[in-house]
Amino acid sequence: MRDININLSGVDMSYKMASTIASTIANAMDGSEPIMVAWHDKTSSRMSPVIEGGDINSRWHDYGASHGGKLEISVNGDFDFIFADSSGFESLGSTSLVSLHDTAGNEYLCQINALRDPKHPTEEACVRLEGLNTKGDAA
Repeated sequence: MRDININLSGVDMSYKMASTIASTIANAMDGSEPIMVAWHDKTSSRMSPVIEGGDINSRWHDYGASHGGKLEISVNGDFDFIFADSSGFESLGSTSLVSLHDTAGNEYLCQINALRDPKHPTEEACVRLEGLNTKGDAA
């Protein structure tokens, strides 16, 4: 995975600002159509995807690396983002999707903007991936 470290001084960095900077740099890279697959905000102890019971300092990175991550951008050492190349996939438009698990371990594909709580799948926002093996192996 290619690593880029950005250090900016004299600015009070927020997640939104760091995300915009990382996305702008990823989009400027030649030969790819980047899509953010994982991130970690050390300042507020948040990560995406949210993985129940996962180590907040490493699980997001493991997920990003194992889901096509090709570029990792760190902003001020507090915000980390992993991007994959989406050029081989059809666009879903402006819909943002996230994979979530319920307390029983069932996996769901959810529209992030339709979730009331980003940690809990709901019938209105999610589709259960029942019987589907998302790793590509035969079920």
